[in-house]
Amino acid sequence: MSANPQESLELLRAALAMAAADGRISGHEKALLKALAQRAGVGALSLDAMVADAVNNPASHDTLFQRAIDDPERAMQLLVAVAQIDGKISEEERNLLVDISFVLGVSAERFNEIFQAGLASVKRVRKQREGG
Repeated sequence: MSANPQESLELLRAALAMAAADGRISGHEKALLKALAQRAGVGALSLDAMVADAVNNPASHDTLFQRAIDDPERAMQLLVAVAQIDGKISEEERNLLVDISFVLGVSAERFNEIFQAGLASVKRVRKQREGG
């Protein structure tokens, strides 16, 4: 993925919308958001304000991912990972992923491939962590 700061900021915004879609942001999601914020040059106080807005203002989700980024498939891979980081993908998160993929121009077929690959990847990682 490009290291362009504007693209990193847009990805952070999309990840915020994804993380807040279920009405809360878990500790794992916060850690990932913090890493994305550092990559985008967003300080801790600004990130805290962005998180509060994302959680408290569901209407803001549409504006969080207005601009497409250069590598939409990579962005979708990351966002699927963000959605799964708390161990499950809610219906709201799934719907938001579909909306984001549409905004980014990722075909429904390709989105389904990315989504299924993400699910399989998380299962492999969890199995490895459990020693199986």
